[in-house]
Amino acid sequence: MPPAGSAACWKIAVGELDAAAQEVLFALLSAGERARAERFRRTEDRQSFTAAHGALRLLLASMLGEKPQSLSFATNAYGKPYLVNRAVEFNMSHSGGIVLIAFARHVAIGVDVEALRPMTERATIVRRYFHPGEAADFARVPPANAEAAFFRCWSRKEAVVKALGLGMSLDLHRYRVACLPGVTPEVLALEGEDAPQKTWSLIDLDPGQGHVGAVAARHRSLAVSRAQFDAAIVRL
Repeated sequence: MPPAGSAACWKIAVGELDAAAQEVLFALLSAGERARAERFRRTEDRQSFTAAHGALRLLLASMLGEKPQSLSFATNAYGKPYLVNRAVEFNMSHSGGIVLIAFARHVAIGVDVEALRPMTERATIVRRYFHPGEAADFARVPPANAEAAFFRCWSRKEAVVKALGLGMSLDLHRYRVACLPGVTPEVLALEGEDAPQKTWSLIDLDPGQGHVGAVAARHRSLAVSRAQFDAAIVRL
């Protein structure tokens, strides 16, 4: 269980979980979760879903001293899942074979991971949809660094909006995060809040080569621990 004022972030490299581990995690899922997993056509998507939701149940059960199958989840009006008794706050994300799950106590948490990939419409997205201050920052980024800077910024923005529990209902231009390479990650502007940089924590994660990530919470000076989930944990 993460201490108050802190978050625990777990990384799962889906490709490192063997078939036996996948089977164990699949068996932990609820009937509804198993049905969702089986609807994925691509093996990679099915395995990522199973790893994320199975590991979530296993880790929460360990924290709470309960059985993984006994945990009940619900979603808010914007689709963010939560534990029914709210004993632990959590959030998860997956991209390119990497899953991140973040846990915290008494503070809503948001986490995001992004696989770096070519995106031809990147400049158009920034110009049309991002906060004007972010667009101005991107105009200063050298072309060689633009792709990594875009996904780093995107992961920070996703983490913030997921901590808020609003999904993508909050327009991208209504809040601003630090985007320039080498600049400390911060929430610089958020509609409806004064000086969010004084009340939010925004922390970069490095999930591995070819990926970027971030975790966010409306809690200043959030301490973040990092751990790796692997097949050995499944077999404990």
